[in-house]
Amino acid sequence: MPKPDRPVISEWIAFIAGLVGEPDNRTVMVGHSLGCQAVMRYLETLGSAGKCVAKTVLVAGSFPPAFTAAEADAKTGGSDVLRPWFTTPVDATRVKKAAGKCTVILSDDDPYIDVARAAASFRLTLDPKIIIETGKGHYNEDTTVTELPAALEAALG
Repeated sequence: MPKPDRPVISEWIAFIAGLVGEPDNRTVMVGHSLGCQAVMRYLETLGSAGKCVAKTVLVAGSFPPAFTAAEADAKTGGSDVLRPWFTTPVDATRVKKAAGKCTVILSDDDPYIDVARAAASFRLTLDPKIIIETGKGHYNEDTTVTELPAALEAALG
């Protein structure tokens, strides 16, 4: 993704759109962490255009919460870079329409994601298959997770 240390919603959506080209019934979207939001925001644009992908796999993410600026600042430590990701709403109906078969994978000990809250928000918005794994952290370099069979199965199965 462009500028991962200073992510801009519009730039990330445009980047994904450029990679995907014209989505079809074989297109599989996979997002991790903030990339889940980027994927959902991209899917929102597809849903607006009446398009969809075959599958969506979201790992260690949460549905964009549409916080107030004060709530976003409390969550992000006042980050002006992350604030838009937490305050800009997403149309769940459009995302759901475009997401195809959706799977969400979370870990019960993720230090960044409130797993119960994330699972509940996904159930209410996208109604995906939700997998909650044990002891996988945030599925990043801070953990010993180097493979994610559940994601592979969701994408290819």
